[in-house]
Amino acid sequence: MILAADIGGTRCRFALARPDGASVQEAEYPSAEFDNLEAAIDRFLREHGQAPEKVERVALALAGPVSGDCVPLTNLPWLVCRSSLEKQLAGASVAFINDFQAAALGVLQLPAERLLPLNPARELAGGRKLVVGAGTGLGVAYLHAEEGGYRPWPTEAGHMSFAPVDHQQWELAKHLRRKHGRASWERVLSGPGLSDLHAFLAAEAPPLEPAEVIDAAAQGRSASAMEAVSLFSRLYGSFCGDLALAWQPAGGIYLTGGVTLHLGERLARPPFLEAFRDKGRMSSLVAGYPVQIVMEPRVGLMGALRHAVQQVKRDE
Repeated sequence: MILAADIGGTRCRFALARPDGASVQEAEYPSAEFDNLEAAIDRFLREHGQAPEKVERVALALAGPVSGDCVPLTNLPWLVCRSSLEKQLAGASVAFINDFQAAALGVLQLPAERLLPLNPARELAGGRKLVVGAGTGLGVAYLHAEEGGYRPWPTEAGHMSFAPVDHQQWELAKHLRRKHGRASWERVLSGPGLSDLHAFLAAEAPPLEPAEVIDAAAQGRSASAMEAVSLFSRLYGSFCGDLALAWQPAGGIYLTGGVTLHLGERLARPPFLEAFRDKGRMSSLVAGYPVQIVMEPRVGLMGALRHAVQQVKRDE
């Protein structure tokens, strides 16, 4: 059996599958319910009646830079070690993959109905694809066409320095530096970042969780929440436009992540697209790249499973 998982700061998604990739059982848990990954795996296997020794191959999509035997997760206090998992799973082959590298693999499997177009430009066959996602953190990966298909490459572009473009954003950068010591894009374009935006705009208001900000804005109950969502959308568009200049993704930009999903069609409104296209002499270039929202929350799990199947085929 294959055990695939997408391990994020908020949720852990697991799947048991046959060697051909056909999923047999799946489950999702809040990450905060566990002290470590081993405990989450143990619960998943017990609840689905699967003995650890029956797992032959493991593919884990991890939210952090993947290198070496142990990977510290960026937004979750876990240290994930291959040697520990191999011991727990009776010698199963364990592979790590960056969570957005997995999301990029998952994007390749999506049907058109799971994509919501924002900038409906024409996709160039074989063009580079970019996957960007605002969730618990901010992830970026890209897909480069090679012989036989696309290959996913991870980045840590979400941790680049925040680039303010007007007085309000300069004040926001100061606010973030006072709180965090450094203002990166992830400090803005993430769930915690959305809460910080609201706190910055409404210093006297009680703090709100990201979902509360989005709900209050959607229902028109809070002017500051509506402004926070508008500013978030504008910053998200600006960031994606800058990434488009760097990677020139003629194959499209795909937006993923929990915050992206919750905002959904609100990103189709002017703040996002205006900021995305506002690149001076390069505006027409950026406007020619398609942008779509991935409406499938399991995209990272799909990618982890695809990675495992690729490993099986390679070993045959």
